[in-house]
Amino acid sequence: MEKKKTPVVIVGAGPCGLAAACGLRRRGIEVTVLDASAEPGSGSRAILLWPPVLEMLEELGVLPEAEKQGYRPRALCYHTHRDRTIRLPLDATDGALVLRQDRTSRLLEAALEKLGGRVERPVRVTEIVSGKDSVRVMAEGPGGEKLTYEADWLIGADGAHSTVRKQLGIEFVGTEFSRSFALAEGQIEGEFAREDAHYYVTPAGVLVLIALPDGEVRVSGALGEGETMSLEAVQRLLDQRGPGKLRLSEPSQLNTFGAPHRVAASMRVGRCFLAGDSAHVHSPAGGQGLSLGMQDVRNLVWKLAGVINGQFAPTLLDSYDPERRAAAQQVVGAIHGLTRQTLFPPMALRLRNVMLHLLHRAGRLQNILVPSLSGRQIHYPDVLFGEPLSPGNGKRKRRAGPLPAPGMQAPAWVLKADGEGLNGFRLITTGAGDSELARRANTLVEGRPSLARHRHLGEASEGFLLLRPDGYVAASGQAVPQLEQAWQRLERVVRQPGAVG
Repeated sequence: MEKKKTPVVIVGAGPCGLAAACGLRRRGIEVTVLDASAEPGSGSRAILLWPPVLEMLEELGVLPEAEKQGYRPRALCYHTHRDRTIRLPLDATDGALVLRQDRTSRLLEAALEKLGGRVERPVRVTEIVSGKDSVRVMAEGPGGEKLTYEADWLIGADGAHSTVRKQLGIEFVGTEFSRSFALAEGQIEGEFAREDAHYYVTPAGVLVLIALPDGEVRVSGALGEGETMSLEAVQRLLDQRGPGKLRLSEPSQLNTFGAPHRVAASMRVGRCFLAGDSAHVHSPAGGQGLSLGMQDVRNLVWKLAGVINGQFAPTLLDSYDPERRAAAQQVVGAIHGLTRQTLFPPMALRLRNVMLHLLHRAGRLQNILVPSLSGRQIHYPDVLFGEPLSPGNGKRKRRAGPLPAPGMQAPAWVLKADGEGLNGFRLITTGAGDSELARRANTLVEGRPSLARHRHLGEASEGFLLLRPDGYVAASGQAVPQLEQAWQRLERVVRQPGAVG
């Protein structure tokens, strides 16, 4: 029996497993990636890459090539009638990239190989034993040989039917709709704006129409009760719910999918973590699956690499499960509601469409729907430092708007003005540059410059934000005592010697 030792075993070589492997390798961590398939995955699957995915691809250096192979839709078009459309433009900040998942995976695997890593295929995991100090993974190799891997940590990114999740005995909690949904891809004869993503939400039902980079078009929608999948069934969906005068031909795939909505009861057991579809699944409505999984990866990689490298205290990893399960529950709950709407009877769909138009005319729909789809509204519970900051002493400064709370994503104006990237913790102060708060921040950072970097932004309102490496807010406040509390808690997390200012 062959036995191998490795710091991290990653089970699953889909986009999330590959991104985790690349992220760890970039931080100097050796990884072993195992995948049960003999060849890399094929098929389009997740095609809408929202900002969380694009940010990860950019960090790993593969975004330019992804953009060459894909395209960015100009807008989301919601057709409530054949002659009534709500058009929501997409910009560079909140827009998506359309790219087949197999191409995304190939780009990430090539990046892993450039970093000196590789995927071991086909290797099927048969047993996982999670101990106090290590994880033992038993597997079968290409010829049926028995393999054993001894690892310090394990990441399960092996999909909805995750062997890792089952081996760890983690319950997959949720529900599933009884209806089947069609997913077809092929050539479309007829005219429609191929530069936009189209959602037909008429009283006849819901239909999704998105052009793919290679000239094919994806068509998706709920099948009728008892209806089986066929080219004729897809054509009926196009005729009844679409714009008319469109015909699907030369289909490359005619598939059906269910709509399970499940979240793992825990995303961590000891030294083992779940990420991506192994931890949460939902219907493809809104294209959020890969986006949610990549955010798992981004949350986990900086924490795990920091603990392995001795930079962070191991207790930092305790925040992964509550943060990412909360995020998964937010997204899966929202997608469950969105999927239910696709099955509404005609009268309910009409009422829903009236609300969409009212929100659009009020200028609110763009600000509600697009940030939600782009992942900007996900927030975490305040668990990173274990307890919230106490109110600051002294008079509170008047602010034009509230500070983002811990667990919220950093405001766009901070990220734009900062411009240096978030490779470590960053302390951002705002307001007058000679304020007591700004001076104290300077003193703290000068005393331990390796703990965090400081940047002052000359905004009118006075306050501070302590930003995490993944762009979320670790702490915020307006008073010097709050800043000192946040700094003390950061000192407990970051293991670095130095004098305190």
